[in-house]
Amino acid sequence: MKAGNVAIVGRPNAGKSTLINAILGKKISIVSPKPQTTRRIINGYWWDDNTQIIFWDTPGIFTRVKDLVAQKSNRLPQQSLENADVILYLIDKTRGRGDEENRILGLVRQIKKPKILVINKIDIKEPDYTYEYKFLEDEFDDHIAISSQKKTNIKALMQKIISFLPEGDPLFDPKLVADFPANMTPKEFVADVVQEKIFLVLRQEVPYTAHVTVEQIDEKENVFYVKARIEVTDDRYKRMLIGAKGQTVKEIGTLSRKELELVTGKKVFLELEVVTDPHWPQYFLR
Repeated sequence: MKAGNVAIVGRPNAGKSTLINAILGKKISIVSPKPQTTRRIINGYWWDDNTQIIFWDTPGIFTRVKDLVAQKSNRLPQQSLENADVILYLIDKTRGRGDEENRILGLVRQIKKPKILVINKIDIKEPDYTYEYKFLEDEFDDHIAISSQKKTNIKALMQKIISFLPEGDPLFDPKLVADFPANMTPKEFVADVVQEKIFLVLRQEVPYTAHVTVEQIDEKENVFYVKARIEVTDDRYKRMLIGAKGQTVKEIGTLSRKELELVTGKKVFLELEVVTDPHWPQYFLR
């Protein structure tokens, strides 16, 4: 049997989360228009009769690190690369090279594992900086152009990945695989769903200092009762998240609830509270 760990690494917003969701055929990694949405390494399972893969979706790397959350996130990609059997280096062809890209490339070059260069967002015609990355094809074991959003060439990418996987024993029992990511608890999964909706609703206004903690999940018959807390570092962010007459937090709650109901197949009651805690980034670093 072919079996191994595959790390997906790339600059913020390169499409790593969208790619892993497209590969797995279900949503395990939160996706938003904002960089730094993924704050932890997220695992996802893929398997067939002859192959087992554990995918690692890593946070993007930021060159200019201003907060404690970003500091911790910046350490995670290195960890995933060192433990991977195959590395996917994802390039956003709509953006030219810069300090972030060069830093990630430097990390990838240090790892002596099979590496596939993946040029993403071919569904977008302009801008197109593919020519800036053409020279990398000779440095990698293989390369491919895809669209994770449109799922273009995903099957071909999977064939390339499998060709580099080592032979080995099964990594997991498919019967025991949960509907949420492999290294996440139900509370962490719910928190990530709410976190994504914060980014989606507030767009460019959202502070990176918003954090979701799920305090309670109770299941009674066919209903889930969820209580969660959105923590921000300043009262002005609290007012932003609550919105006029509570409309913003209500929209976040509604979108979160609908997605959780789709995933669980059950009715969900979601209670959201917004609180100010200037110290929560320190807790995140632990």
